[in-house]
Amino acid sequence: MKRLEKPATIRVNPSKTVTFQYRKKSYTGVEGDTIATALFANGIRVFSRSLKYHRPRGLYSLEGESSNTYMTVDGVPNVCAEKTLLQDGMQVAPQNVKGSPELDALGFIDQMDWAMPAGFYYRTMHKPAKIWPIALKEVRKTAGLGKLAPDFHMPGRFDERFLNTDLCVIGGGPAGMNAALAAAENGLRVVLLEARPWLGGFYDYRPAVDSGNVPLFKRAAALAEQIRAAQNIRVFVHTAMIGAYNDHLITAFQTGAREDAFTRRYLEIRAGSVVAATGCIERPLLFENNERPGVMQIACAHRLAHTYGLLPGKTAVFSIGHDLGLEAAIDLFDAGLEIACVADIREDGQDPALLNALSERKIPFRSGWVATDTCGAKPIKGATIRTLEGGFQKSFDCDVLVASAGLTPVSGPLSLAHADLTYDSHTGFFLPAELPPGVHTGGRLLGLSHPDAIETSGRLAGLSAAADCGAVEKKARSAAQKALKDLPGPDRGCKLVMAPVKGRKTFICFDEDTTVKNIKQALQMGFDATELIKRFTAAGTGPGQSGIPGHNLPLFVGRHHGKLNELTRQTTVRAPLVPACLATFAGTNHDMSKRTPMHHAQLKDGGIMRRIGVWRRARYFSEDFSCKDEIENVRTNVGMFDATTLGKFRIFGPDALKVLQRVYVGDMARMADGKIKYSAMCNDDGCIIDDGVIVKKAENDYYFTTSTARAGATVEWIRYHARHDKWDFNLVNLTDAFGVINLAGPNARRVLEKVADADISNAAFPFAGYREFTVKNTIPVRAMRLGFVGELSYELHVPASYMQALWTILKQVGAEFGIKNFGVEAQNVLRMEKGHLIIGSESEQRTNLLDVGLGFLWCRDKPEAKTVGAVALKQAEDQPDRLKMVGFEMEGGGRPPREGSIIVDDRIRGHVCVARHSITLKKSIGLALVQAPLNKEGSRLGIFEDECQGQLIYGTAAGLPFYDPDGARMRA
Repeated sequence: MKRLEKPATIRVNPSKTVTFQYRKKSYTGVEGDTIATALFANGIRVFSRSLKYHRPRGLYSLEGESSNTYMTVDGVPNVCAEKTLLQDGMQVAPQNVKGSPELDALGFIDQMDWAMPAGFYYRTMHKPAKIWPIALKEVRKTAGLGKLAPDFHMPGRFDERFLNTDLCVIGGGPAGMNAALAAAENGLRVVLLEARPWLGGFYDYRPAVDSGNVPLFKRAAALAEQIRAAQNIRVFVHTAMIGAYNDHLITAFQTGAREDAFTRRYLEIRAGSVVAATGCIERPLLFENNERPGVMQIACAHRLAHTYGLLPGKTAVFSIGHDLGLEAAIDLFDAGLEIACVADIREDGQDPALLNALSERKIPFRSGWVATDTCGAKPIKGATIRTLEGGFQKSFDCDVLVASAGLTPVSGPLSLAHADLTYDSHTGFFLPAELPPGVHTGGRLLGLSHPDAIETSGRLAGLSAAADCGAVEKKARSAAQKALKDLPGPDRGCKLVMAPVKGRKTFICFDEDTTVKNIKQALQMGFDATELIKRFTAAGTGPGQSGIPGHNLPLFVGRHHGKLNELTRQTTVRAPLVPACLATFAGTNHDMSKRTPMHHAQLKDGGIMRRIGVWRRARYFSEDFSCKDEIENVRTNVGMFDATTLGKFRIFGPDALKVLQRVYVGDMARMADGKIKYSAMCNDDGCIIDDGVIVKKAENDYYFTTSTARAGATVEWIRYHARHDKWDFNLVNLTDAFGVINLAGPNARRVLEKVADADISNAAFPFAGYREFTVKNTIPVRAMRLGFVGELSYELHVPASYMQALWTILKQVGAEFGIKNFGVEAQNVLRMEKGHLIIGSESEQRTNLLDVGLGFLWCRDKPEAKTVGAVALKQAEDQPDRLKMVGFEMEGGGRPPREGSIIVDDRIRGHVCVARHSITLKKSIGLALVQAPLNKEGSRLGIFEDECQGQLIYGTAAGLPFYDPDGARMRA
């Protein structure tokens, strides 16, 4: 299709061609084309088939208001072709067709609409009940648009930005740009979002002139230049707003150009104020066969010519309801489009200058007429127009019908912001009766059409936002308000809802193939509320949401009830306003892990890092994943482990003890000076959620640790359970402020005594003791003597900035003893041999304190503390069938089972929590949660694994601990 001689408004470069594949055939477009305009230029008129009836669908708008042009692009389904820029090498395929879009084998379904009345999916296929399972499979096969392979990998690069700004302006048309400039002139930081790849809005493609005789497209270019020159305005083009939330949080996504480092970019903008200047879209005209290929909206036809250099067809009929339709008819006639007739819904009110221009060009004009039908389908071959009362009609041959009932504001952003929108009888718009604080509007959204009024309203919105931020005086805003009052106000809108037709094939929602006939059926069945009718008929529930039916549906229902007034309400709009792929929300999926101060030192020592929770930790220190050398070194010599990830907290104040008594099951009042106390936390169900040690440092001053997994939630947990008591205490999270080194093994004391400035003999620093001293007279250490791995060990807590120094010192003095690192996997085996549990490994959401053998920690003599979980623990004491933690050994020297494998007899009795081959004991052992009667020592446990072809492997329940049951080694 030959491009027009380059208009001044064109946005494509015809001298640069772009090659792409459509249905495995090669086509060319030009630089700046969208997929849809490139296909249109190549003579493609049928883009897809509709969801339910498989009717042919073509280019209707260029704003993505329906699924008409949804296609599969480079393997990605449901790509909106009219908003996706063409790129070299793209593979494009139609959707929802069996055959080709022009010849769809399922097109016969269109004649079976009688079998699919409103809500038929609710009322059929379930009686008799045995039919439903069969019908369900068939419904699922036909439901939805597009196909995605199970092994599909989303191509592209995804990014995200989180912004703070004084003002977020939604819409880069004349009103939005004026709002941004007004706010920026008053010192505000502004973020401007525009859905198209360029600024300008509806000025961008219009050669009409403003009051200063400047063409609107040139005025748009001048405003865009001012925007680019303003240093405190950040512009995001090709960016669609998708959500609005409390405190002016706006979400959006940006589509990247070829030169950008991203394919899609998710944006979260926290703004002080918001200006919605989103303009208008066109209200579809309701008539028979109003969605056939060749029927398109005014802006679609106008932009095809003025933005992409393409005439919409050879011969056109216009059926319109506002002056933009007359303007487009004149412009397109001058560009070479033959116009058979212009039918205007309105009886009067047209711009006399536009009527004169039509007359000068001898374009037939009929006032009070409207399109009622089309003939032909791929594309249309003719159109019928009729007087509004239906008395006269006339048919024309044409391949394009430009149809629009009028304008409707893009009010979705305001709806999401919880603005109160009511029907305005003058404009026919749903206008904001009340806006939330800090939200302002301007431009065509308010029904304005005069260029000066649009720009002034935008400037007023920007000044109002500046006033919210205290950056402008009331005087400046009052001047803008006065100027706006002196300019033409909102236009009188077209009131026609539907042409005089029966409505069998009059589509009110293109996405869901919902017709006016379906709406009438719902009304006849008693559905009188628009919101209920929407759900019953599915009108507006497709990807376009309120784009096509959002205005016509409430108007039609209001007309039916005879209540087209302020009681007429739009249906609910929900985020995302514009469909976005899940990869966009996922962003770059950076591994946002934390690192300990020893991360690089451990890497240097051969550490193999793995993501464990929020941390990246050294899991192994060799390619031997059994960790034989690491384990044997701890058992026979001395090893160093980085335990920095433990949660570390200080709690102090007059009521600190009361808090500890509330959240810990033990009696914290019995804490002895210089000793650690091991205890656990439970939830209200008595289920264990954390364990750790507590140290009393001074009167009303305590230091305690938590598991790594709970470090981030401990503060909220404690404050939640103390929220009603008005206790006086302070809680400080020291997790990242302190590092921890676990020095463990028979030679641990010999290493530490070389550097500690204190007596650490067994008598001076016994098991379960707590001491504070310095290392090399410099490094302050909080030392705890524990035995998690079953050997003599010291947990050394030091300020994070000293971790590297202490680690290096210990390595140096420990060299003569053969000190080595050990990682998380070695620690896991060591503690399992000792029978020590890890919360989350040997526990789950049903596991209480008693189940894991820690009932001895629970102090029943402190009811006044209202200990969290105590009531549930009392109730659970006499429940013999609960899961209990047991140890087990594999029979016959067998391999360890997989973690999570189920334990069975005649039914499932439990599962394996952890299992490894013990280097120390030379046999496979593990820990499991098992129900009675299998949780008794000596019980034979049948373990089921998928890969064993139904054959069980067997273990025997054993007593705990497996290693050093008397604890002599850790007390040595």
